[in-house]
Amino acid sequence: MSLVLASSGGRFPTPPMSVGVTVVAAADFDSNVCTLKMNPTSTAGQKQVTGQIVTVTPGAGDDDLVLPPVGQCKGMILYVVNSHSSNNLELKYVNSSGSVAELQLANSDVAADEIATCLCDGTYWYAMVTTAT
Repeated sequence: MSLVLASSGGRFPTPPMSVGVTVVAAADFDSNVCTLKMNPTSTAGQKQVTGQIVTVTPGAGDDDLVLPPVGQCKGMILYVVNSHSSNNLELKYVNSSGSVAELQLANSDVAADEIATCLCDGTYWYAMVTTAT
């Protein structure tokens, strides 16, 4: 058992997730929106989360990245990297009533070459945005 699991009484500190990368390309956006899903999807404008690191290349203009529903993500941490050189990305999430909502912070924009650490408490998604270096 790893030290992390041993120190947390054998419980996972976050919902089990592959330590990997989810790549969201400009082609994954439909009408400037891409919704992250926890389950496999083939619907336009949706992308399955396959790892905690989410690299995003927004298309022309500003795009919205919608984080997965809060009811499925309590304790989850996602690292969202805007890898585009000039386009911004706005973070939103699916709330408990199934509606798309703004994150619980004053500015949920992730500018070009910035990274957002996103945390879910089962009710809201929160994010801290900083420059990626």
